[in-house]
Amino acid sequence: MKPINKILSVKLIFFLSSILLLLIFSYLNYSRNIIIYNENKKIFYIEKGESVTKTIRDLKDSNLISSTLRFKIISYMYNINPKFISGKYKISKNDTELSILEKFLDGNLYQEKITIIEGSSFKEIIKLLVENNHINNVKNINFSEPLRKSSIKFLTNEGMCFPDTYKFSSGALLNDILMSCSQKMESILLDYWKNRDYSLPYKSPYEMLIMASIIEKESSDLLEKPLIASVFINRLRKDMRLQADPTVIYGIKNFKGNITKKDLREKNEYNTYRINGLPKTPICSPSESSIRAASRPAESKFLFFVANNNGKHVFSTNYRDHVNAVNKYQKK
Repeated sequence: MKPINKILSVKLIFFLSSILLLLIFSYLNYSRNIIIYNENKKIFYIEKGESVTKTIRDLKDSNLISSTLRFKIISYMYNINPKFISGKYKISKNDTELSILEKFLDGNLYQEKITIIEGSSFKEIIKLLVENNHINNVKNINFSEPLRKSSIKFLTNEGMCFPDTYKFSSGALLNDILMSCSQKMESILLDYWKNRDYSLPYKSPYEMLIMASIIEKESSDLLEKPLIASVFINRLRKDMRLQADPTVIYGIKNFKGNITKKDLREKNEYNTYRINGLPKTPICSPSESSIRAASRPAESKFLFFVANNNGKHVFSTNYRDHVNAVNKYQKK
């Protein structure tokens, strides 16, 4: 073969190879832009121990990718030994084959949500978590003892969970969710403890949490909470009993919906009509606004308050005015 023919052959081979490589890269690059699924979202599961090949086949059967070959090629280009993390994934209408692959490799699992309501008791929180089908309930957890060591030194688990919305992956352990909400409560409570009014008669952040839980149960009005806090602080400073109905209710095992005179006379660790100072533990999980109110109450001379007919309270500095308010709004 003449030299000129060799040169032409090499050029032709190079040209055809370049065309082939361009076609291959175009074929693979298609995975970066192609959008197969056009609805808002679809849930896709990768079972534990499932092979890459099986997962890719399931993707194709679910019409989430257009080519098993292309998806397999880019999977092995990303990692010579790709491993898809098992769990629940959300496939959105804007996902491409490449973005789906990245989710599987990174374990970007779909996040479930659960909301702990302000003022919930620990018993109510556990019921909420146990009844959630996406939470793995470990049966041997001892809920009667504090679940974790904390500088707050909880006597029980009551009040330890900060009320908020928490995200978690399906199959998360119940105990892990409790740890998250407990850590958040500790962090928020200690921040307010550091910035509290230092003249307040609390001996520990735990006592401030107990006060916040009572405030939470007395009112949901953000503007009233500091005033309610001031009433209880004023009573503590005067060695007056708190006489807070929510603490009485908490101490009744089977509360029927109405406080009786017998309930008020019964002496237990939560009946603040019979005991001095704060009850033994919090009576619920208070919101941040109640913790804030407990840390910095309003300045007032109020010693009493009673609910009116508008979801708010009437405050009084003396017993006579308080009785008049009770007769006006509570007596029928």
